[in-house]
Amino acid sequence: MKLVALLIALAGTFPLALYMRSNPWVQRYAWAALGSLPFLLRALHIDFGLISWGNRWIGYVYGIEISMLDIIAFGLFLISRKIRLGFNFHVPFILYLAAIALSIFQADEPLAAVFYLWQFMKVYFIALVVARACIDENVPVALLKGMAFGLFIQIFVIAWQKWGLHAIQPSGTFLHQNTLGLAAHFVVFPHMMLLLSGIRRLQFIVTPVSGLLIAALTASRAALGFCAFGLVLCLAVSVLRRWTAHKARIAVIGVMGALLIAPVAVSSFQKRFDAVPLNEAEYDERAAFNRAAIAIVEDHPLGIGANHYVHEAKNAGYSVRAGVAPFEGNLNNIVHNAYLLAASETGYFGAASFILILICPLLTALRYGWVARRTRLGDLLLGCAIALTIVCLHSFLEYIFFGKDIQYLFAILVGMIHGSAASLRRASAQRQPSRFHPAGLRSQA
Repeated sequence: MKLVALLIALAGTFPLALYMRSNPWVQRYAWAALGSLPFLLRALHIDFGLISWGNRWIGYVYGIEISMLDIIAFGLFLISRKIRLGFNFHVPFILYLAAIALSIFQADEPLAAVFYLWQFMKVYFIALVVARACIDENVPVALLKGMAFGLFIQIFVIAWQKWGLHAIQPSGTFLHQNTLGLAAHFVVFPHMMLLLSGIRRLQFIVTPVSGLLIAALTASRAALGFCAFGLVLCLAVSVLRRWTAHKARIAVIGVMGALLIAPVAVSSFQKRFDAVPLNEAEYDERAAFNRAAIAIVEDHPLGIGANHYVHEAKNAGYSVRAGVAPFEGNLNNIVHNAYLLAASETGYFGAASFILILICPLLTALRYGWVARRTRLGDLLLGCAIALTIVCLHSFLEYIFFGKDIQYLFAILVGMIHGSAASLRRASAQRQPSRFHPAGLRSQA
């Protein structure tokens, strides 16, 4: 039945693509939907599983699936125009996909490694579709609207979980609160930079506040700390460009807002630590996972196979020897460091390729954002650069970058960066000013 539904959905993309080509307003809704769906996929269950190992495999990918987000992206691809994106877009993806593919030959269960290869192929595809479209400066605006909506929905879901279901650490529509915390980074900081640039629309005011409030309510130390640090970094970068009375007001309001949110954060953390007291001085599980991952890398420089960390660490005894508590729940967990996870599963080559897919778009955003810092598009790129910086730092403490929700958001952000950079290159070649001002975003004074 699911296969029939998938075939119908895929067939429907062709007439939808034709309709969108002649009706640009439908495209804007499609892009907004694409931006919001990473926050809603798990809650709405709008995916089609072709192969599922949910009951027999422990990892971060459990099968081969096509989601509604993939189908929308395919429809948008059909009406996209090819643009030159350059080696710094394609090469990191190709290298990392090659590392994943090579790791299949090291895997005990090759099909489980193929699951992750399929997932990241979709990430590459979506980044390509978004990048092609973002040459039109209306597309980033629509994507930001969708992402802001997806994040804002989390406030209501968290409120229901926290006060209706009495959850100590609500996770919103995600499986875990840390995933929600990392997902918020992709949305909050581009909005904050645009707010600082002078935009006074409600969307750009509510989104940073929502991100900070979500981090406080989920009682995630890393999420709250990195969110606060990222907001301060946004202000610092914006002030380097130019100091204005508008930015001074935002700084004052931000401090007042932080003081108002502080009691909420203190209450959330107190309830969390009352329920599960910290005992890191006696047992630091993160450190134990790190030791296990490092031992795997030392023994397997080519990797053990993508999506295989738990399989190897548990069955080959790495976790127990590293000091992980010998209980099923602990042994089934994954090293809380995305870089060590990449290294242990795909080897040194995979780790280097993984770092490249993070660093290349970050450097592109910084380069073009700073060159175009007097434009709104430049502020957007600087916000994307800050978002990726915080994600890179946060990934030293979490493996959740490997989840499909986060990787969809990463694909959207990378596509937005490279497409916007291409837009700036084209404007420069034609000696035209960047026009990032549709749908209420006016050019900068």
